[in-house]
Amino acid sequence: MSEGRVELSKDHENHIATIIIRRSLAGNLMTRAMAAEFATHLANVDEDDDVKVVLIRGEGDDLCAGWDPADAWSQYREAPGGAVRKHPSQRARLIALDDAWWGSTGLYQRLLHCRKVTIVEARGRCWDTGLYLVLCADLVVAGEDATFGSPRWHNVGVDGDMSLLFATVGLKRAKELMYCNVAWSASTALDYGLVDRVDEDAPYGASELAATCASIMRDGIVTEKYAVFASLEKLGIGLSFAATTVVGASLSNIHFQPDEFNFLRQVRHEGAEAALVRSRKDVEIR
Repeated sequence: MSEGRVELSKDHENHIATIIIRRSLAGNLMTRAMAAEFATHLANVDEDDDVKVVLIRGEGDDLCAGWDPADAWSQYREAPGGAVRKHPSQRARLIALDDAWWGSTGLYQRLLHCRKVTIVEARGRCWDTGLYLVLCADLVVAGEDATFGSPRWHNVGVDGDMSLLFATVGLKRAKELMYCNVAWSASTALDYGLVDRVDEDAPYGASELAATCASIMRDGIVTEKYAVFASLEKLGIGLSFAATTVVGASLSNIHFQPDEFNFLRQVRHEGAEAALVRSRKDVEIR
């Protein structure tokens, strides 16, 4: 697969920063290196007083089709304690997941606790990592072609935070994504409250919304954001993220039975692209 990058640009005159995921040939699959770059950009704009709004987009047809499975094992191997034995230690798995994704400097924490208004332009596949970008952002404008889900859960178990999903769409609806190998259409996501609006021209709609939010005074934005942060603590989101690191590390040690599709083995034997195609062929769009 092609190597990806995440780019940051700033329009200080209009107080809007734009972060673009650039790996279109691979559906903008996210790697740990890309996640780190993304998190660094969020930290950058968080300290820039001339930025009020962060607009997040994906290059090409998709926001982000998920986490690149080819990157999963290497992130454990390269963490402290990861190369001591043939199989990375549990500490390596915990450290890798915390540093890149769920911890204080990880991508999802950075996005969830950004002091700017964060807006996602959701087009095409918003799966796995793409779903969490949608959940962690303040506002979401979806294209009519957008789909939302986490097909990986059908193959390796639910290894992400559930608290934000439960709080956003409700427990019963969340279970549909957890157990039924489905992805929600843009219209379903709107009905469920996962997105704020569906626009025939999502790039225009997201830019228009960003301009509206950028007209709010800085003190108003930050005051409102800290009220959101307080609510997140009351909901126990921080505790849930910490628990997700533990669960995710544990699920990296799962054992498949002979009659079960072994996604991890398929990645090793056939490569990430072939494994992804096979694992996602039965995803139902609702």
